[in-house]
Amino acid sequence: MKAVQWILVTAVMIFALTSCGEKKDDSAQNVETQYQECTLKNYTHVTGHVFPLTIGMDLPVKGPQSLMDSLTSFLNETLYRYFDNGENSHLPYESVYSQDIEHLMEHYKEAYRPLFLADSSDEHEFYSECLSLRMVAQTDAYITYQLDWIYFLEGDVVANEWVTFAKSDGHRLGEIISNENMLRFYEEHPECWDKGIWEYTQWKFSEGNDMLAGNPVGLVGDTVTYQYMFAPGILEDLKFPLATIKPYLSEEVQKLVK
Repeated sequence: MKAVQWILVTAVMIFALTSCGEKKDDSAQNVETQYQECTLKNYTHVTGHVFPLTIGMDLPVKGPQSLMDSLTSFLNETLYRYFDNGENSHLPYESVYSQDIEHLMEHYKEAYRPLFLADSSDEHEFYSECLSLRMVAQTDAYITYQLDWIYFLEGDVVANEWVTFAKSDGHRLGEIISNENMLRFYEEHPECWDKGIWEYTQWKFSEGNDMLAGNPVGLVGDTVTYQYMFAPGILEDLKFPLATIKPYLSEEVQKLVK
């Protein structure tokens, strides 16, 4: 009986030691975020209406360390891009960079506050009127953030960007789809496109202008999102099924979504 007990105890100890020695796969961890919003000042639109200029962000509070480090750099770069115009509202990047994610927006606000234009003026020094940064997709392999640059023109205009990070090591993905492959996708899958956009694109090509290059593309779950710009302030948002557009995506992205 004692021999049987000793065997059982030994087996439990071996299992425990083996479990402790296993390497944890950080890439499988989900990123947890907390949304915060920061009001900068009031802004008087040309119509006379007063709007608060705000920035709002999904701030990462937990996740794989390599990914958290990458997101910290990304958030700092985004806020610096928003606040710093390189001229009358300018501070060296290294002087405002911060790893204090919880207070990041307030930190940038206080750093640039002495350079703010007057409250409730019809001019502002920021990259756009408002900024929203949300995590819009998370899988076992990657996360995607969407940037909304919000402009108060005749109506609200929202210019989007998407940035995707690999969970395996935290690096930012490069090109989602090349200009050439997007054009090929246009031609081979006309059912996925708005007819007006296709006709306008063909006309611009005939005039010698490439209307595909530079338009934002995002990897968002089972779709690829795309913002087409007819002209500054005139934007059209499209979504393509991932299953259809996948063969046209970059090699890096195809490996990530397989």
